Amino acid sequence: MIEFLSIFQIVSTALPECTDPDDVSITVKAFLQADLPIELIELLEKIILEPSPFSDNTNLQNLMLLTAVRADKGKVVGYINKLQNYDAADIARIATEHGLFEEALTIYKKHEQHTMAINVLVEHVVSIDRGLEYATKVNLPEVWSRLAKAQLDGLRIKDSIGVVQH
Repeated sequence: MIEFLSIFQIVSTALPECTDPDDVSITVKAFLQADLPIELIELLEKIILEPSPFSDNTNLQNLMLLTAVRADKGKVVGYINKLQNYDAADIARIATEHGLFEEALTIYKKHEQHTMAINVLVEHVVSIDRGLEYATKVNLPEVWSRLAKAQLDGLRIKDSIGVVQH
């Protein structure tokens, strides 16, 4: 019970008021070493999502997203939509590796990485129809080309000819 109260005090009051990066770093490392991912997410939410000197910190945003990918997948898409300063390509790749295809797609769309977005749609979501919608929306040659290849690979030859002509 005392350990829970200490964690609660750190998460709810002590660290959110902190302005020293070393204190934040030491605390984050302690949570990681103690294998407390849910508590770490709560802590990171306090210092990133609420205004603080660390709100825009790329490393902390990456850590929050990666921890959520591994421990609380339901929060990932919300973080993707709220955060701006994370390593999009790395986080999207890791999300894909963990089967979070829609989340990876959201990242690629948000950061206008259209070729990667269409790859997720045709390789992982396996939806040529959604790929066609996306290609129509962004209307880029490299996206149309990738869609046509996916249609050929899926033996949708007639459809791929129409896409190539686009």
